[in-house]
Amino acid sequence: MAPTDSARNLLLLRASEILSVTTTTADVADAVRELRGIVLDASHLHFVLAGGSSDPLAERAIGERRTFYFTDGADLAVAFPGQANPDSQAAACVPVVGSAGVLGALHLRWTAPRRFFVAERAVIATLAAYIARALERAQRLEARIGVADTLQDAILSRLPAVERYELAALYLPADRQEKVGGDWYDVVAGRGSQLTLAIGDVVGHDMAAAARMGQLRSMLRAYIVDRHEPPSALLRRLDTANHALGEPIVATAVVAVLDNLPHGGYRLRWSNAGHPPPVVIHPDKTVESLTGNDLLLGARRFARRHTWTTPLACGSTVLLHTDGLIERAGGTDNIDASQLHLHRRLHTCRQARLQDLLEDAVADVGTDRTDDIAMLAVRLPPDA
Repeated sequence: MAPTDSARNLLLLRASEILSVTTTTADVADAVRELRGIVLDASHLHFVLAGGSSDPLAERAIGERRTFYFTDGADLAVAFPGQANPDSQAAACVPVVGSAGVLGALHLRWTAPRRFFVAERAVIATLAAYIARALERAQRLEARIGVADTLQDAILSRLPAVERYELAALYLPADRQEKVGGDWYDVVAGRGSQLTLAIGDVVGHDMAAAARMGQLRSMLRAYIVDRHEPPSALLRRLDTANHALGEPIVATAVVAVLDNLPHGGYRLRWSNAGHPPPVVIHPDKTVESLTGNDLLLGARRFARRHTWTTPLACGSTVLLHTDGLIERAGGTDNIDASQLHLHRRLHTCRQARLQDLLEDAVADVGTDRTDDIAMLAVRLPPDA
């Protein structure tokens, strides 16, 4: 019996709801299986991807871009002898067609002979169209994620191997699907025991922000390698290029240079362009934020930049981070309270491995955050 208009509409509404939440090709296949028994009481319902089929009927439907209906097992056995099965007394197979061609085929079977009325054929054709839209959406998302993974690999620096210092970094994107955003970090080993650290945050949390971030990061990296200048001079050069090469990119950044002094001990020099302050964890586990802040990048051409300096004791840890860490960590809009919360958190973190410290620092960060988090840390050797 052909479904009534009401039953057909309810069936297609349910199919639309199930398919609307799919995000991957595997999700679409699972959703189709979930529809078995709902769609015209079919005993067998599955989707076959083009190019991956071992189903002769589906392969023919895909290859010929043609819909097949078999009202009983005898008809099916004549057309496809290998498909003869007492449990297959009726079958339908319709190509699933997307904007760029055939994506696969939807295969249905019944255990009893069946006549396919116009209304039933309309239901099957509409369901195939729903599957095509869900599959194309999933494929676009999977391709976008693939691009994001490649972009992330390209823009997140590998930490250099250095003899004197322990280095660690951690990046958590706000967007779980695209996996990239506007945060970055970088480390460049210089002459002797000099180490230059950089961290920044471009406005935005998507691939567009990542692309803008990549421009700034690449320019700054080149300046660090080519110019042996104070951090403020490096940021000044970066912002000059930022304004000169088109619409300026709005971003925050810190450049910090760590030196092993000839007479013993260590020194940190840093310049801050509107970024959360660097944090020092002293050997006794007390935590200190390093003040000193200038305008963010892109805010004003020829903005003044300053270099600040502080001595560091052996065994100290320097932590650079983006604002996603303190915004979430404090659970408040009060920056001072958020930084205090971070200080308490860092005081209780595991210290044996620097990577453990970073992981503990974000342990209370939820999955519902709206900002990326980047963290970069360097630990000085315990003695000179």
